[in-house]
Amino acid sequence: MMEVVLFTLNAIVIYLLADWIIRLMEARRGEALKNRQVVFFIIFLSLALITFQVLQSILRAG
Repeated sequence: MMEVVLFTLNAIVIYLLADWIIRLMEARRGEALKNRQVVFFIIFLSLALITFQVLQSILRAG
C-alpha cells in the first residue's frame, strides 16, 4: 500500500515539475510553444520513466 502512495505522490510531483519546466521555457522564449502538449508529454514521460525506475530500485533494495 505504501508503494501506491509513493508512486502517486511521485506522479503529482513530476506533473508539477513538467508544468514548471514548460512555463520556464515559454518565459525564456517570450511566447507560447506551438506544440505545447507534445513538449509537455515528452518532458513528463522522461521524468516518469526515470523517477519510477529509481523508486522501484529503491523499494526493491529496502
